[in-house]
Amino acid sequence: MPPVFPAAEYDRRLAALRATLKSEELDAVVVHTPENVCYLSGHATPGYYTYQCLIVTADGEAAVLSRQTETVNARETTHLDRVEGFADSADPLRATAGLLARLAPGATAVGLETRSWFLPPESYERLSGLLTAGGARVRSIDGALAAARLIKSPAEIEQIRAAARSTDAGMLAAAEAAVPGASERAVAAAAFQGMIASGSEYFGMEPFVASGPRAGTIHASWSDRVIGADEPVLLEMSATVGRYNAPLMHTVWSGTLSGEAAEMAVACAAARDAALAHVRPGGSPAEAHAACKAAIADAGLAHTYRKRSGYSVGIAFAPDWGEGHLLSLGETEEKRFAANMVVHVVPTLRIAGTAGIGLSATVLITDDGHEVLTSCPVGPRR
Repeated sequence: MPPVFPAAEYDRRLAALRATLKSEELDAVVVHTPENVCYLSGHATPGYYTYQCLIVTADGEAAVLSRQTETVNARETTHLDRVEGFADSADPLRATAGLLARLAPGATAVGLETRSWFLPPESYERLSGLLTAGGARVRSIDGALAAARLIKSPAEIEQIRAAARSTDAGMLAAAEAAVPGASERAVAAAAFQGMIASGSEYFGMEPFVASGPRAGTIHASWSDRVIGADEPVLLEMSATVGRYNAPLMHTVWSGTLSGEAAEMAVACAAARDAALAHVRPGGSPAEAHAACKAAIADAGLAHTYRKRSGYSVGIAFAPDWGEGHLLSLGETEEKRFAANMVVHVVPTLRIAGTAGIGLSATVLITDDGHEVLTSCPVGPRR
């Protein structure tokens, strides 16, 4: 697959990173997280479960290092002139140190990710030791990489819009299939077909389909359970286009809800709207979360809500479709919303073994408010 964006888009991102390296007096950075490698170079492969990295120097060099068998992918998905591979029998950390020595000879300060799932403690310590032995100090670069990805460019927003259209197609197909007598498995199959046929790549996380009491369990994927009458079916999914994501959670039901499930449906819609009122430039994610919780508490359902109220979305690989580590709608979030951020606002009320109701929206923050990118026209059926 060719690079998602023209070379100029990646050149802009690399130039911004190099400016950061110079301001922080770093000679180079070694990036391991697949989302960050993709953001900076375009390189995307399902083979990210094996070792790969991107090296960027302050003086203008950049190279992908991967297994030899994955170098074909790197050459197809990036504009980079330099792609190097290591044999499966080789030590990839020594290969990394060797490539860095060739790209930035005499480097005295190198940035590494300290929170990457793809550079575990043993590998981090060993790579740090190799770089230190070569005369370089090692420092964290996580904050700068996170800040770079939070504000989306016009080109990124177009990919997210395409992902939203594909998510909507999958959600509509799943919602229409979620009728009494159908199995959750059949509903999941409709979601897959709807998203893939409308342009989605492989997902960052599988769709969730949970009916009746199963919806009271978070992250419940499909089963062979048959949907009954008068019970909600909680659906959540995100298509992926150009590795960009746009999640949507929606709940449908046939007939009439009763008891706490009915109360939860009304409260969840109110909570989503209360949170969305704060999603604007300068708004506070923490205040959006507080407004969401307050709406749920006003309905007497505070005991059903035990999570954050949303998170940033953008580039993603499994096991997640979100960027919650960049920004979350939660009590401790100190960042403010800014134009061209994209966030998934997702209140979900659950009672274990009884029911679950979720209604969400992926929204683009604009200069004067926000634009909702995802939707599903299917609601309760009588």
